[in-house]
Amino acid sequence: MEDEEIVEGEEVVSGDANEAPNDQVAGLLNLEELIKNHIDSIDKLKDELKQAREMFEDSFGNSPAYHEADLKYKEASKGRSQVRQQIAKQPSVATLAQKVKDLRFDMSEQQKTLSDLLQDYHDQTGATSIETKSGEVLEIVSTAKLVRKKA
Repeated sequence: MEDEEIVEGEEVVSGDANEAPNDQVAGLLNLEELIKNHIDSIDKLKDELKQAREMFEDSFGNSPAYHEADLKYKEASKGRSQVRQQIAKQPSVATLAQKVKDLRFDMSEQQKTLSDLLQDYHDQTGATSIETKSGEVLEIVSTAKLVRKKA
């Protein structure tokens, strides 16, 4: 065997130089096709689910026993709702309800901000986890979804 001299900074490439970009393009096209196939599959499942759910609900609508029980439930629920509204009108309860609403809003805003900060942290450091002040290590998980474009 002959010893080959290795010179720093040189890269030895075997095969066609255009092979790697073509492989990347083919891989990207394959990925795009997989995404489109999954979108179609999800759309079909949504249609099947809608049809199955309608058939399921129709099964109950055709039962006299269920209809009678449903009427009793609605009447009891209406009474419960009226009592709940009366209690909710009390000043101390109304104040608590507003506090719960405000806290939920604040929590939602904090979670959105945290998500943005974590995305920035991941983009800048490449890290996939972060340690809390208490020493717990939490994994950074990103999610992606598709939404229809508005015309």
